[in-house]
Amino acid sequence: MYQWRKFEFFEEKLGGGKCKIPEEITGKIECASSGRGKLVIGCDDGSVSLLDRGLNFNFGFQAHTSSVLFLQMLKQRNFLASIGEDEQISPQQSGMCLKVFDLDKMQPEGSSTTSPDCIGILRIFTNQFPQAKITSFLVLEEAPPILLIAIGLDNGCIYCIKGDIARERITRFKLRVDNASGDGNSSVTGLGFRVDGQALLLFAVTPNFVSSFSMQNQPPRRQILDQIGCNVNSVAMSDRSELIIGRPEAVYFYEIDGRGPCWAFEGEKKFLGWYRGYLLCVIADQRNGKNTFNIYDLKNKLIAHSLVVKEVSHMLCEWGNIILIMTDKSALCIGEKDMESKLDMLFKKNLYTVAINLVQTQQADASATAEVLRKYGDHLYSKQDYDEAMAQYIHTIGHLEPSYVIQKFLDAQRIYNLTNYLENLHEKGLPLKITPPFC
Repeated sequence: MYQWRKFEFFEEKLGGGKCKIPEEITGKIECASSGRGKLVIGCDDGSVSLLDRGLNFNFGFQAHTSSVLFLQMLKQRNFLASIGEDEQISPQQSGMCLKVFDLDKMQPEGSSTTSPDCIGILRIFTNQFPQAKITSFLVLEEAPPILLIAIGLDNGCIYCIKGDIARERITRFKLRVDNASGDGNSSVTGLGFRVDGQALLLFAVTPNFVSSFSMQNQPPRRQILDQIGCNVNSVAMSDRSELIIGRPEAVYFYEIDGRGPCWAFEGEKKFLGWYRGYLLCVIADQRNGKNTFNIYDLKNKLIAHSLVVKEVSHMLCEWGNIILIMTDKSALCIGEKDMESKLDMLFKKNLYTVAINLVQTQQADASATAEVLRKYGDHLYSKQDYDEAMAQYIHTIGHLEPSYVIQKFLDAQRIYNLTNYLENLHEKGLPLKITPPFC
């Protein structure tokens, strides 16, 4: 793949972007989630901590007896879903539990600590649903209070729980993604829901397969989309509900009916994400042992930000920022620069075509696009490329004062170009006002 241009369209926030996870979080960070203006961290001591926009400690509570393995902040309601280890009822029965907390209902436990109301607890493993290692977890909010929960396992199964968790009105069912081979290649490494009208699709990824399940069918029907897969943390969903997987040779996108475009970004994809139309990748370079965090603008075929980072443990997006949590409990907060700053950067390098593509793909208003076209026209005019300059000015009709263009081309005695401009002005039905110095 040819080399993409690199730009600095993002910048580090919060005191240069580098900060530490608060000292109140003493356990090893096992999982993290974000949403509704919160950053939530789960640790191996069973604690869950909530951080504010400045990554300051807000409050924490004991969610599970032992390790918190998975967390997900819900979107429609201020609920937090967790999977963690609790006390075993008997030696034969696992203590692994699913819990749902209502963060709007705080239960005072004393003068200094508070904890949210736990509105539902479910044992994940039963006689009908035998114990296995949990490798992925995803919650879909259907019509409240219904949740659809998918729990991926290392044996090629997905345990699904659907219903009102608080009232224990649920149904459980099992999906088979891959035949268990015992070599670790059956693990469900990633999950993704796609809602398309009345149709509901569940994407499931293992190291060897990409599959989908039509959840409106009973039982759900499996379709194999590809006979390649990826590892944990290398699965994401785009804002168009495309499944994305990262492999050493490329990044692949999937639609309902199979593989779509792929992008040949080489290197081990340690983390994959999606943020406001950008592809996020933490890529390991096997040659020097360093990790690079890249933000790709796929539409404009450019790298919007790139920096070498330490070992990343979690990648999240909240408050309009991208947050990278490192294994040493340091954090990096990265935010996008405003459009004006990005355009100024491009204008200084005379990269006007990149600037035009940028404003068009990021859906800037017509007047902003016209201003970029005017500057490009001025640049071409200064180089005496009058034909191309006029082509840009014609695109500004309706936004740029016609006298600005007419004066330029009268001075340059380019009557042919001026006639072309006036004809386009007439075709668009815009009157030409005669103002000084023409009257």
